[in-house]
Amino acid sequence: MGSEPLSAPVTITWEVTLGCNLHCDHCLSGSGPGHQMPDELTTAEAKSFIAELDEMDVFQVNIGGGEPFVRPDMLELLEELTDRDISTCVSTNGTQLDESTLDRLEAMDPLFLQVSMDGLRADNDAIRGDGVFDQVVDAVSRLEDRDIGTTVNTVVTRQNVEDLPEIYELATAHGAGLRLNRFRPSGRGEDTWDELRLREEQIRFLHGWIDEHPDVRTGDSFFYLNALGEVRNNTLKQCGAGSMTCLVDPVGDVYPCAFTQWEHLSSGNVIDDGFQAAWNEIANLRSRIDDHEGCPAVAMGSADPNGEDPQLRAILSGD
Repeated sequence: MGSEPLSAPVTITWEVTLGCNLHCDHCLSGSGPGHQMPDELTTAEAKSFIAELDEMDVFQVNIGGGEPFVRPDMLELLEELTDRDISTCVSTNGTQLDESTLDRLEAMDPLFLQVSMDGLRADNDAIRGDGVFDQVVDAVSRLEDRDIGTTVNTVVTRQNVEDLPEIYELATAHGAGLRLNRFRPSGRGEDTWDELRLREEQIRFLHGWIDEHPDVRTGDSFFYLNALGEVRNNTLKQCGAGSMTCLVDPVGDVYPCAFTQWEHLSSGNVIDDGFQAAWNEIANLRSRIDDHEGCPAVAMGSADPNGEDPQLRAILSGD
């Protein structure tokens, strides 16, 4: 840790809204129906922000929420990003992808979709709502016939970790990749952290399974893989939050990452201050997270906020 921030981030995560048609138990942002913030960026403000990203040569924007496609202007904003040749990846729950939406998405390049699936039918629907699993499978099936790069995205929890082989088979059967995300005590995840976080034996199972499936993708050092699925043990304790990447929330406030959205870690606002100024200021926040081993967000959000990432011990000890 302790790396100096670049002059501009390589990639950012942009939560475009807290509105969502679902109410997932582990949602990192605490989004849901009626949760839109009254001062979320307008279309004009969002386009101004995109123009600054282009000026700063930000390579990739990861769009999240909430559910991005509940924003009426989402397709317009995605066209603005891709027309500027900014690589764009949209994380979606898959329930809003009608054929007209897919027609417009297919015309955009470079654009990729990550469709969330948090287990097989029973486990997924317990977290995301009755009937959602079938809607997601239908969406992934329809995407198979589209020229849109698609990945199934799974937040690994105590309930679904042993289902990963079947989730992997389902994804690959429809021509999609599999990407794993770590469950963290963020948003509603704070309330379900003790219920859903992995046990030590499950962590060891997970790492053994990933070793056998190098095509499974994750950019999270918890899984000791880089974004290309290559084993990189030497990156286990490194964190790019605030040095290579950052988070922009629905009202334009900037944080080191999606899981550190605490007021004292905001470095500015993309409209009030400008994104470049907020990014420059983020260097001053690194000292507040650099002392934590493993994932600072987990360390800071867990029962021992001044200690190390509690799940890191299970990886390193092998006990």
